[in-house]
Amino acid sequence: MVDWLRQLSPSDWNRPSLCAGWTVQHVVAHLVTPFEVSVPAFALSIARHRGVDRAMDAAARRIADNNSPDELVSVLEANAGSAWHPPRMPMVAPLTDVACHSADIRWALEERAVDWGDPTRLRPVLDFLTDPRSSPHLVPPDRLRGVALLAEDQDWRHGEGPVVRGPSLALAMGALGRDAAFGSLSGEGVATLR
Repeated sequence: MVDWLRQLSPSDWNRPSLCAGWTVQHVVAHLVTPFEVSVPAFALSIARHRGVDRAMDAAARRIADNNSPDELVSVLEANAGSAWHPPRMPMVAPLTDVACHSADIRWALEERAVDWGDPTRLRPVLDFLTDPRSSPHLVPPDRLRGVALLAEDQDWRHGEGPVVRGPSLALAMGALGRDAAFGSLSGEGVATLR
């Protein structure tokens, strides 16, 4: 992702991402938030902003306003090997954030191909997003009820009901409710998932 971000033009950084209200720069600022804001400071921000989503939005906007795109990419690169993960969340949470927000940026810039090489690298992301114990704030429990998700690029399946099939990344983005994913998904369960 770092290598790809370094190729963006200045105007790309100001374009809207798939995350409502966020530009590309805001999304990258969100990804570096854990390295710019301590856990105690973020906990105070949650209380001050009355919720995680509002606190995350405020942090992303502040970090984006105070850092150039080059500075944001440098922070992301410097922490690429970090073992940090949110408290009470599994190690796969940051991978999920990077995988899905990478698509939020690339798809918004009309680059549909996000090359993960071996698609099984996204298996932990799919397992995380479909586990109601690990991600209820990302994927509402009812969203996946009554459909079976089937990856076309690896041996992975989740759920029962009418099938939604597609590439692993599109399934992950569909589970998150991103409208842009549905053009890459097929099957009788697409309307239910949407």
